[in-house]
Amino acid sequence: MWRTIAFLSIFSFLWYSSSPAGEFLSHPPLRPFQKPLERPLAIGKSRFVAKNGDDSNPGTKVKPFATINAALKYLNPGDTLYLRGGIYYEQVYCAVAGKPEAPITIRSYPGEVAVIDGSFPEFQEDPGSSWIPFKESTGEFVSTRIYKNIRDVVGRFGDSQVGLQTYWYLMDLRADNELWIPDDKTMVKPVYCGPGLWYDKQTGRIHCRLAHTKLQLPEKAGHKITRYQGETDPRRLPLSIAPFNSRPLFVDQAMYVRFQDLVIRGGGYVTVDLLFGIGIEFDNCTIYAGTYGIWAKNTGPLKMTSCGVYGMIPPWAFRTENSLFAGSPYICPPFLESSPGFEITASESTKRSGPRRHIARLPTHALLVTAGGYEFETFYYPFNHDWEISNCEFTDGHDGVYLSGRQIHFHHNWVDNVQDDAVYLSSPTPFVTDRLYIYQNLITTCIAAFGAHGRGGPGGDIYLYRNVVDMRRPVQFQRPSADKPEGKVIRGSLPFLVHGAGNILHMERLYFYHNTFLYPANSPKSAFAGATALMREENTPRRVFNNIFLFYGLGGKYPDPSLGKQAEKADLRLDGNLHWSLTARLEPPPDWLKPLREHKLSRLNEAAYPLGLASQCLAADPKMIRVSEAPQAVNDYRLRKDSPAIARGVVLPPEWPDHFRSKSNRPDIGALPFGSEPLKVGRHGRITAGQPGEPE
Repeated sequence: MWRTIAFLSIFSFLWYSSSPAGEFLSHPPLRPFQKPLERPLAIGKSRFVAKNGDDSNPGTKVKPFATINAALKYLNPGDTLYLRGGIYYEQVYCAVAGKPEAPITIRSYPGEVAVIDGSFPEFQEDPGSSWIPFKESTGEFVSTRIYKNIRDVVGRFGDSQVGLQTYWYLMDLRADNELWIPDDKTMVKPVYCGPGLWYDKQTGRIHCRLAHTKLQLPEKAGHKITRYQGETDPRRLPLSIAPFNSRPLFVDQAMYVRFQDLVIRGGGYVTVDLLFGIGIEFDNCTIYAGTYGIWAKNTGPLKMTSCGVYGMIPPWAFRTENSLFAGSPYICPPFLESSPGFEITASESTKRSGPRRHIARLPTHALLVTAGGYEFETFYYPFNHDWEISNCEFTDGHDGVYLSGRQIHFHHNWVDNVQDDAVYLSSPTPFVTDRLYIYQNLITTCIAAFGAHGRGGPGGDIYLYRNVVDMRRPVQFQRPSADKPEGKVIRGSLPFLVHGAGNILHMERLYFYHNTFLYPANSPKSAFAGATALMREENTPRRVFNNIFLFYGLGGKYPDPSLGKQAEKADLRLDGNLHWSLTARLEPPPDWLKPLREHKLSRLNEAAYPLGLASQCLAADPKMIRVSEAPQAVNDYRLRKDSPAIARGVVLPPEWPDHFRSKSNRPDIGALPFGSEPLKVGRHGRITAGQPGEPE
């Protein structure tokens, strides 16, 4: 029976469909599954891997290998390795070397989907005998096998790939309470945050609890929480559970390799690890992130096209339980309730606030991370370089993508459902970020569209242009408490945010131009220019031109324009932008921008920019085809023929890249010039900017 259930769940996984909820024992998938693709067979020498193969075979179509790792040892430049449909429970180590003119290709066989899975197979193939009830706790199960020396586990529902929590403490897995209740001894009282796992390092057993969630928000919150209402017995459905150090795909200085039409999942800390990869390509692949989806270091050139990188954050989660709470040299052993106390820090201010502890830090922290290098490394190559990521999707993480390196092109991608920063611009190693081109992307459902940390530079250019940022849909920010049962659900915060803005070491040169932002004005400072002019390093140029800033909130008021600190010394140029309050739908006072135009900084920069600050900015209805701040409204951000944004932008320097450069004297303001097609992003252009999208 259990093998039948596992087979059916695997079968449903292989099809790219939006199946009705009744077909899934856990919860409907948040993202569509991989679809079999009829890509033609390649010309040249081929090898084959199949589930019914044998590693002693020669790897032909008739006598295939059984494992991918065995087959990789036989590949030469120009070869194609076909993986027949099915799940391969392997951690693939790839260090093969193709040539620029003869790359090695690893792909699914036409019309089939091959899955590289780093998880334990028994929890998917035989769940019925993998768990036994845990007598000490109702609704809790424990693994029948002992898994020693694996540090921790990360998991998902096997039928839907919706993420499970990995609890740091057993008391939270067992809790009946779902509220965030402060406690003097444990920071917060034990809190259940949804179906999840806990690994007992001393016994080697994996504990599992799939209890339904019951949390509801009061009507005044204006938001409905998705609750888990699926199967509660892990013996009745497959789970994908991976050891913490599982790396389903490790690319270790491989050269000129293409991965096509694959599903890669079952990662622990990292699902795809790229270390010094050269000429690597991912085409039409689905990557289910563990704690991280892709971790890249020293890699380039790299190309990703029509791929999905999907995180583990489930729809019943809040940002609270995945946040960083503890970190100090003064710690007690974590994870064990028998410890003398929870982690504290050395600072007096934090000591006064009591103990600190994590709840569930392992579910996806970030979907893509670009790591830096260290001089003492044998293969010191300090940055990623020459990347192109296009028509991809990055969703359902605490953070989105961390972009750094040199000559990085990130375009026509969809970044969605991120609990914090959607696109993070911080350099992991100073001085290595230069020529980042982030353009024609759609960013939705996040706290900050673009984030930074001020640890880069000096030098380096980051161009952010023709992006649509749509921050209408809510993020579950703060878990409800007894005192605040509505919790905190926010529809974004800022288009641009610098963490630790008071301690900026240095920042790259940032260019914001021809973007369209729709965002909540949570404070007067965030309303003007979406904070893109704020949080600067004194001597670092900042350019903000020809953007449309649509904001809602603040009672419809237009706050005084703010330039923040260091306003009299900053190298700031800002002009040709259009502001409009969607809440008031009224124009501001005629002299709204007068203080900015007469600011000392405007006079200071007139030698280089004679027009001065905001001399050609507008405060007017952009007259788009259709626009609303309502979360489920279908918007169309293109301009109508009577829009005041047409031909009202500032002519930009020719060296600034722009794929819609106007042939007239003055360009249109915003991301989408008049007469253009709607912005389509994501896999095969399936998502249109302005549509609500998924998940519901």
